[in-house]
Amino acid sequence: MIPPLRGAVALLGALLLGPGRLAAQLWHRGDSLPLLQRAATHRLSRDADTLLAAWQARAHGVVRMTSVVEHGGTSVERVIRADELEVEVYGEAPNRHKQIIVAWRDSSFLPNRVRYHRDHLGIVANDFGGVLRLGEGEEVRDVLHPLSPAGLLRYQFAERDTLRIAGPGGTVRVVAVDVRPLDPTAPGTVGTLYLDIDRAALVRFRFTFTPASYRDPSVEDITVTLENSLQEGTRWLPWQQSIVIRRGEPILDLPLRTILRADWTLTDYELGVAHVMNRFLGFQVDGLRRPGGDTTWRQSLAERLAPLPDADAAIAEAQRAAMQALGGRLLDGLPHTRLAAGGVSDLLRVTRVSGVTPMLGVRRQLGGVVTLRVRLGIGGSDARVVGGLSLARSVAGASWTLGMERRLADVGDAPSGSGVVSSLATMVGGADLGDWTLLERVALGVRTPVAGGSLDAEVAREWSWSVAAAFSPITGETRANPVLGIGAATIARLELSHRDAASNGWRAGAEAGAGAASWQRFDASWRGGVTLGDGRLGATVDVGAASPGLPGYRAFVLGGRHTLPGIPYRALGGARMARVEIGWTVPATLPMPPLPNARGLRLPSAVTPFLAAGITGGDARDLPWRASGRVETVAGVRLDLWGPLFRVEAGISLRTGRFGVSLDAHPDWWPVM
Repeated sequence: MIPPLRGAVALLGALLLGPGRLAAQLWHRGDSLPLLQRAATHRLSRDADTLLAAWQARAHGVVRMTSVVEHGGTSVERVIRADELEVEVYGEAPNRHKQIIVAWRDSSFLPNRVRYHRDHLGIVANDFGGVLRLGEGEEVRDVLHPLSPAGLLRYQFAERDTLRIAGPGGTVRVVAVDVRPLDPTAPGTVGTLYLDIDRAALVRFRFTFTPASYRDPSVEDITVTLENSLQEGTRWLPWQQSIVIRRGEPILDLPLRTILRADWTLTDYELGVAHVMNRFLGFQVDGLRRPGGDTTWRQSLAERLAPLPDADAAIAEAQRAAMQALGGRLLDGLPHTRLAAGGVSDLLRVTRVSGVTPMLGVRRQLGGVVTLRVRLGIGGSDARVVGGLSLARSVAGASWTLGMERRLADVGDAPSGSGVVSSLATMVGGADLGDWTLLERVALGVRTPVAGGSLDAEVAREWSWSVAAAFSPITGETRANPVLGIGAATIARLELSHRDAASNGWRAGAEAGAGAASWQRFDASWRGGVTLGDGRLGATVDVGAASPGLPGYRAFVLGGRHTLPGIPYRALGGARMARVEIGWTVPATLPMPPLPNARGLRLPSAVTPFLAAGITGGDARDLPWRASGRVETVAGVRLDLWGPLFRVEAGISLRTGRFGVSLDAHPDWWPVM
């Protein structure tokens, strides 16, 4: 074992293999806690209440399907489809409910074939009753409610703080009660109940489910938040609700998931009404079967979505709390064993140093707390074996990883294009987008949420080796691969990042290495903008600096696609770099190509004229990039097409007049490709 890593590996071994322990929190069965017994009794009497036997309300909801692509410590969420609904809600004792969809509109932002379960188009009218059911029973079915008589015996509860909360019915005293199943491997809920101390009524319930609860193998997890309001000072009835369903691919593990989120608000309550005869016959969620109705909507759906919370960020806290309540157990409902890939191109990648390289990986959950990932591939031109093995566990909200790998790494940090486009360009004309180093490394890392962003820390022992081009493309010749490796070094890295739903944000990273060379390296980026009328004025700033001795494979590079179009690709580079871009993005209506599932859609596109400038310094010998010695400026235009799914970028150097153009998938999709 390498000395600098020995203590860290021993620490992580204890975290990965030792039992998860919570802070001193006393858990009890529900039948031993008077407040829980009162709450269960209250729910039974509420459903049989004859004084307030009948009521009605109006519900307004937005249901949206989004895609989420993981970008290291951050993620990018894009709306695929959104629906807005107005629903009349009726209730009557004992425990009868009816919902009628009276107005419904929808809009698609990406090609899709989305179909909803009918119950996702309505509310949860009585906080599920005695058993929980979602997706018409195809996602979750027959899971005991913790406040049912049977649930008091099948769950554990831990009382926490007493709080005062404000709602439409005024301010009330509530106590927070954590809940988890006695058997974490059985179907059940994990979350927090908020109970009205004076009335023993359920005010708020935020929870997720154990993996055994899910019946659909594509469901990763479901997070539910139910909030009630006190009506006429006597009865708690639904006020606000959200249901978030994350799905993944049950066979192949990719950095991509879809999220269905429904957000509802109920208003206009009337108690003690007289329902018409046969009100509760037929389907529980009835009315319109497709978008329609004569309601005049005040905003476009795109404007309506703007203030809604980011779905992926909204569930992170609930999932972390639930994992801690179960001692660090994973709550992933997907199959325990799946094929794994960093992206589609990882399955079959083409580079000029290894040629065609097929790779296969496996992701496996061990004991419900540790995730094992193994990958293995072999280059068709150099017969070089690459791959890796890692173990990961979440502890107190932080994700710890211990791994070893042997891989080809591109220079710098930010990719210049998708893996699919780079592979095709390499195979056909030798135009590989990468400059490659063979890395062999053992690393211990941790990622933890910090102030709405994430903090990544890593210590590694790394061996970097230069490799030569060995692949012959179909046409043309491939360029030589630069000499970038230095041998062995021990490296410590730290990165802090934050990104919001509009993709604005920042990141800052620092690293230090010692071994065959010694260096320090710092880099940072910021992206922001402001909406002005129908357009958006945006800016991007990237900076970096390093000490003498910086290895070639950690150099900063600029030029060409995604940085300075119009400057030769990666012509500029060295130990220092700065780049600034200002652009004006306006929506555009462009003809739709014959994309699958896109017939009749008018997907959003955008045009961005921009100015960019960059400078590099501190170059090294024998490397193809050079310090510019002056600021290079370019003017260009960027087309983000149909969703956006694709990006066309063109630019011209304002000094030389050189023109450059590139076509690729939109950068938001690069991790998947």
